[in-house]
Amino acid sequence: MSSTSSPLVSILIPTYRAKQTLGDTIQSLLTQTYPHWEAVMGSDDQVDYLDYLAQQGITDTRLKQAYTGGYGTGEAPARNAALAIAQGEIIANLDADDAYQPNRLAELVPLALKFGVALDNTGVYNAQGRLYKRPFPDRTALSFATAEDILNPRVPFFPVFRREFAGSGWTRVPFAADVLFNLELLSRAQQVAIHPQPLYRYYKRDNSITQSANAFETAEQAYQAILSLLDRGELELTPTVRRAAQAEFTANLRLNALFRQYMQEGRCQNLEEFLDLTENGHAAWLQPELNALPRSKAEQS
Repeated sequence: MSSTSSPLVSILIPTYRAKQTLGDTIQSLLTQTYPHWEAVMGSDDQVDYLDYLAQQGITDTRLKQAYTGGYGTGEAPARNAALAIAQGEIIANLDADDAYQPNRLAELVPLALKFGVALDNTGVYNAQGRLYKRPFPDRTALSFATAEDILNPRVPFFPVFRREFAGSGWTRVPFAADVLFNLELLSRAQQVAIHPQPLYRYYKRDNSITQSANAFETAEQAYQAILSLLDRGELELTPTVRRAAQAEFTANLRLNALFRQYMQEGRCQNLEEFLDLTENGHAAWLQPELNALPRSKAEQS
């Protein structure tokens, strides 16, 4: 294939305490039917993951290493460090404990070339490796994302996109940096294609934010920070996308307060369970409980 029809894809992988899972993640790239890629690991714990992979018998000239210079600074600095040395015309995302289906790049790169940005119907897998949900279970054909499509499912999306839409990279927030970046992608490209198949394997881990004991505090800090960014106009969003984000993150503050109440009452074990129980906070029966909560400062302003 020519370089035009088969451009180099730079896959950005934030790596933090990733030794246990990274090997399987990289193996999913080595089996891609689309061969013209590089994987750039953004080390956020000062570990040389190239050396670590070599010790596991995994070597490939397409693997590269970048460093944030810090320890646990977050996914945004790690992705930005990887982006800084990436050479690809097309950029893709992959977490260090997830995997691609073998045909993911082959399916999404042509869509990214045509429309600017492409997502797939993220496959969410439980601890037993079972696919148990997708953000758009009823979609069977190519569709295009709205801001609500990105915001409402509460499932992460991992875009494949033309480098020209990367902007200044990811904004550092305690939680949901990927959501903000995807909203900025939508604002820049105007069209975000959604492939109907679950080509990305997203694994729910015990140490993920939605399963952690301090999920309420992390989410509270993140939503407040995001609303402040929106108020100051520091995100590159169209007016329509900005309004949708403002509404969603304001609602998320209220929903987070109800999540804390559910935890205190023993009605759920973690945020992931709460979101599944309440249909991501959109269940009709939940509205009276949400209405009974005191109004936050964000809602009063």
